[in-house]
Amino acid sequence: MERTVLKGLPRSAKSYGSVGSSKIRQSGAVPANLYGHGLANVTFTVDGRELRRCLDHGHHLVSLEIDGATDIGLMKEVQFDVFGDHIIHVDFARVDLDEIIVASVELVVLGTAKGVGAGGTLDVAQHEIPVRGKAGDLPEHIEVVVDDLEIGDSIRASDLVLPEGMETTLPPEAAIVIIHAPAIVVDEDEKVEDGGVSEGEGDGAGDAPDSGGGEESSS
Repeated sequence: MERTVLKGLPRSAKSYGSVGSSKIRQSGAVPANLYGHGLANVTFTVDGRELRRCLDHGHHLVSLEIDGATDIGLMKEVQFDVFGDHIIHVDFARVDLDEIIVASVELVVLGTAKGVGAGGTLDVAQHEIPVRGKAGDLPEHIEVVVDDLEIGDSIRASDLVLPEGMETTLPPEAAIVIIHAPAIVVDEDEKVEDGGVSEGEGDGAGDAPDSGGGEESSS
């Protein structure tokens, strides 16, 4: 599988700290860190647009070219600003393509469920699927087709189609997608017609019956 390449630039000593990091982001780059396999950490920067393109296409496993060296890096943590619009930092872990890893892969839902056409609601319970397998087999995304799902139907973890050698760490019965029945709205007028108690009905039901007698006269 052809691997997406991200080119990184080593950070200079004066680029550290909040001021230095702010200048990096203002230039359109993102501070990054590469660690793992008992090797020294590498701090560098990557182009923000290229990094965003990788995320949008599900390329979490990339080939990092930094200062003449090449490493396979798995995105482990991506930090966004408070508005969730801009990436402000990213961490990569070194991996070998034959190394067993655990990672989260985006779920892509395809089609329109029959149950939705009948008034039901599509509920995606898992937007990312945790998987375990060789790093080189990590898919960019996992697809599920919902066209044939009726109201009450669901897709479970055991129904997922994964690359050979890759498995999900979710329990087999874990719900991935569910088609819920439409909510039932009860009309208050219908409740009254069906035997409910309307306003004012039954007032005084607990009053004692009138004995019909007046005050007892004294003799």
